[in-house]
Amino acid sequence: MSELNCKMIYFFGPDGTGKTTHAEHVASYLRRKGCRVWRTGVKHHHTLAYLLLKLLSGKNPDGLPLSYYGFNDELKQKIRTPWKMLELISLLPAIFYRVLLPQLLGYIVICDRYLLDTLVTLSYFLNDQELITGTYARLLTLMIPKHAVLFYMNANTETILQRKKDEPLTSKLVEYYKLAYQIIIRQVKLKVVTIDTSNAKIEDVKNLVLQHIIEHCSIAEQPR
Repeated sequence: MSELNCKMIYFFGPDGTGKTTHAEHVASYLRRKGCRVWRTGVKHHHTLAYLLLKLLSGKNPDGLPLSYYGFNDELKQKIRTPWKMLELISLLPAIFYRVLLPQLLGYIVICDRYLLDTLVTLSYFLNDQELITGTYARLLTLMIPKHAVLFYMNANTETILQRKKDEPLTSKLVEYYKLAYQIIIRQVKLKVVTIDTSNAKIEDVKNLVLQHIIEHCSIAEQPR
């Protein structure tokens, strides 16, 4: 059995940049090395907040109060504060069971979505920059372990739109996400490895990621 001296490897960034692909590669690599790996992610859509949205959209109960691009205009002011509070409440069980508990049990947690992705997405939906520059960002990023390895996966907007052409992405949405990630990285002073996957082959990115993990984390053989 082997053990890595970091508790989390976290891939974040806009959709279409290779987060899931390379999280899976790393998980497979570490399992082959004998590490105990917990593969997970914490997404931003949660039941409590969505139920609140449905209640507030009573005029059209069968309609969607929330779309890929954000809230219906009439809900934005109503939902802002309740949504943020419910989102935090909804996040806590997911953070505990999907991330903190596995860490306590000795697993290396590999995430391809987690707190930064939630904050960036909510800041767009609510048109609320404070979520990536204020107290929420500082508090939630404390739940990222000190010795975590963070990969910010990026690509040019045209490449992302081509990769995700079957999803309702727009250049405006992609550009917002890319800017928001940069803001939150600077704001909370995170040490990250930035990888641009625009013109890179999957194998080349895979090797770059694994090389960084090998160089910055030691794998020690544990007594059987």
